[in-house]
Amino acid sequence: MCKLFIYFSILILSLVTNHAQGQQGTLFRKRIKTDYYILNTNPKVVYAGKIKVYEKELIVKSSQGKDLKYRPDEIYWAKVDTIRYIAANNFTIKSGFGSFNQASKLFVEIVDSGQVSLYRYNYDYSGRPDLVTFMLHDATTNSITTLPVSVYTGKGQRFRDALAPFVVARPDLLQLLEDGHITIHNLPLLLHALNYNEPFPIKFKAKKVKERVVEDPFGGN
Repeated sequence: MCKLFIYFSILILSLVTNHAQGQQGTLFRKRIKTDYYILNTNPKVVYAGKIKVYEKELIVKSSQGKDLKYRPDEIYWAKVDTIRYIAANNFTIKSGFGSFNQASKLFVEIVDSGQVSLYRYNYDYSGRPDLVTFMLHDATTNSITTLPVSVYTGKGQRFRDALAPFVVARPDLLQLLEDGHITIHNLPLLLHALNYNEPFPIKFKAKKVKERVVEDPFGGN
């Protein structure tokens, strides 16, 4: 009886704690963990602390118990658990029936990094939770490209057109894209293969090409 009481007490405490954390509305719904961040003012120094990441603010609880608050333009890089964050702007997000360019910097998740980095921004709009924008950062030009994605297929012609210039130097990856094998779901694998010069880890069946019957111009059999 005593063990049962302890079990239910722990269960109730866990539910209450999770509910309280959910009410905080953190952008990526991560619990507080001791991790790391780097400031733009001194990129060579790594700081440790318990971090909460919001879209417009990063809060660190220092070892002295004080809350340190930073704007996206003050943070060079941050890591919470296994997730890395960076500040980005000039990407497109949905708004009502249209979309708009996000001019000011917000914290986004780094899915894969390298010559071409893949970022992900999770957000809510008008009661629609878990909206996602994927974007590519080109290290050479320091530019952001938003990837337009069909909500029904996770890909689409506009998706392929936006992604193709980044993989044009890899004919194998470009062929997978043109054949429709690449979607938003396996996009991280594509970027990883591109950045680390590795083959795409998933094998697809080659598309069958229908043979076209050509008539003999000389009327032969």
